[in-house]
Amino acid sequence: MNTIFDCINDVLHTKRGNLLKNIDDESNLNQFMINRWCSMYSDTLTTIINSTVNRLGSIFETKQQYYKFVLSVLPRVSRKRIHYIKKNKEDKKEEIENLDLIAKTLELSQREIKSYYEYSSKQSTSSACSNRSR
Repeated sequence: MNTIFDCINDVLHTKRGNLLKNIDDESNLNQFMINRWCSMYSDTLTTIINSTVNRLGSIFETKQQYYKFVLSVLPRVSRKRIHYIKKNKEDKKEEIENLDLIAKTLELSQREIKSYYEYSSKQSTSSACSNRSR
């Protein structure tokens, strides 16, 4: 059983191309995620993926055709750590603490405050849209 990271390693580093011998392995291949991870690797790979793989993506009938194409188009690169942006868990904790504080201050439930917030944000976006049309 191969993971997406095995596929990315094969496409970028080893270039063996023997990961898709079984039909089971084909179900693990997600074209979007491979394109995304490879484009985060370097600016050169981003340009190559945008100019070839993304434009020609609709012509591939099977995932094996896509995989063979990506193997042949993308150059072999040296290994390095890919840095990607993750959402901080602390932001969610702060939001919950703020919500709890507001609920205690106004003597309302957290669910009521969330619904008021969602309602007011919808109203502000709809009024902004109506102001633009005038």
